[in-house]
Amino acid sequence: MLRKSGRVNILRRLEALESRTVDGSGLIPESAEWLAFWQRQFHLHETGQDHVRLTLEGVRAVMQATPDDGDAGALAP
Repeated sequence: MLRKSGRVNILRRLEALESRTVDGSGLIPESAEWLAFWQRQFHLHETGQDHVRLTLEGVRAVMQATPDDGDAGALAP
C-alpha cells in the first residue's frame, strides 16, 4: 500500500498531466465540442462581443475548418 506522500505525489503528477490535455476551454483539444467552442469564440471576437482569450491552437483549428472562398467553387461540378 502506498504511503500518504506517495499518493500525494501520484495525484500531483496526474493533475499535471490532465492540465496538459485541456486548454482554456476546459474541453479536450481536437474534439467536436472543442472546435465548436472556438468557432463560437472566434465569431464573438469578429463581432466585437465579449469572448474568452483566443488561443493559437483554437484559431488555427477554426481556420483549418473554414473552407476558403476559392475552394467552394472548385468543388462544384
